[in-house]
Amino acid sequence: MFERLVVSPSNFAEKSRCWEGNTMVGDFERLAQEFVNPGAKLFYRVCGQQDARGRPHLHCEVKGSVEMICQRCLKPVEVRIETDRQLYLASSEEEAERLEATLVDLDIEVMVTGQSLDLAGLIEDEVLLGLPLVPMHEHCDMDSLTEI
Repeated sequence: MFERLVVSPSNFAEKSRCWEGNTMVGDFERLAQEFVNPGAKLFYRVCGQQDARGRPHLHCEVKGSVEMICQRCLKPVEVRIETDRQLYLASSEEEAERLEATLVDLDIEVMVTGQSLDLAGLIEDEVLLGLPLVPMHEHCDMDSLTEI
């Protein structure tokens, strides 16, 4: 059974903790609504780290293959999920703006967190952000389109 993990984000990063595993997309409330196959497996890994200046960040990876509805032919289309991002942690909007200004040359996101962070929610967000806006087959079977 998949268990959600809620952590202190700064403590998680400072102690270089990791949370990883395999689960089904159906274990995530929001993801279960997006996919045809709620039994599809996802691999996830969230590792806390600090950079050379001691700034806390998370390395978040999610991989898997799911099926969505093709918006052209309305049949299932396989969508590959592969996210790999560094998320710097900030305790306020002001701190986030300062961090973004110092990290402007790097392809890094800054995330404002509170005293706790639901890592399963973070994984869910990363998957949702990585999905195509309009899932479609590269080439749909045109015969099936005329039946609609």
